Amino acid sequence: MMRKMLFIYNPRAGRGLVREQLSDIVEEFTYNDIEVVVHPTRKARDATMTVAMRGRDFDLIVCSGGDGTLDEVVTGMMQAQLSVPIGYIPAGSTNDYAASVGITNEFMDAARDICSGRVRDMDVGRLNDGYFIYVAAFGAFTDVSYRTSQESKNMLGHLAYLLEGMKALPSLKGWKMTFRSKEMSGEGEFLYGMITNSNSVGGFKGITGRNVDLNDGLFEVTLITVTDNLLELPAIAGALLNGDRNPHIITFKTSHVEFEAEELVPWTTDGEYGGTYRSIVVENLQGALPLIVPNS
Repeated sequence: MMRKMLFIYNPRAGRGLVREQLSDIVEEFTYNDIEVVVHPTRKARDATMTVAMRGRDFDLIVCSGGDGTLDEVVTGMMQAQLSVPIGYIPAGSTNDYAASVGITNEFMDAARDICSGRVRDMDVGRLNDGYFIYVAAFGAFTDVSYRTSQESKNMLGHLAYLLEGMKALPSLKGWKMTFRSKEMSGEGEFLYGMITNSNSVGGFKGITGRNVDLNDGLFEVTLITVTDNLLELPAIAGALLNGDRNPHIITFKTSHVEFEAEELVPWTTDGEYGGTYRSIVVENLQGALPLIVPNS
């Protein structure tokens, strides 16, 4: 019996290359007895609304774009309480999540893997009333990804993020917060914090810690305390990249963590603006995402 697929793609992601191969991708699905309905996104949160409203009518949902597009699709699925297998053809600038689960960046190979792959139940994060798939973060440079224009990302790739990040150096500040979890609690002034479920963030591998498992029900939490000496920042960054100890870095694993700040703190989720809060509750929803991954 022919399956029905909702194929959502971001026509602006990754220099718009997915549009050039759209016909080949749809043909590949059709040859595998899949009836395809194509939906190009037109604005922010379009994918979320489309999945929430129409997702129940399909046997599987596939999206193509950056990690933000996948985030929108998963958010729509969670809001509508669906359990439809999700396929992903990565077409963004970094594709952290795809790399973590072994999904190729080659469009046609990714399409073939969706046709022949298997479903693996991956963890999803919930931040207050919202959702994320691989990272929720606050503090230094977290707004770089959504302040960098799509045109710059397409043209310059990782360099666009670095250039935008350099602009933020003079305005670095700390956030006074307390955090509570079963595994660890504390307080301090933090330059940066991230709750992750990925092997890489921003294209940098290893900064989320060792022995990362994307469906173990646990997040990796990393907090960096403020330093009065900016000359210490390279050593802190080096320790983060290499997994070394540093007095300014706090790390632990947890399924549930709460933050309370003295002022409103802006957060990002999966590289997009995630809201501004004083109080945050982050929970791991183990196995909530039925993701199609390659068999190999």
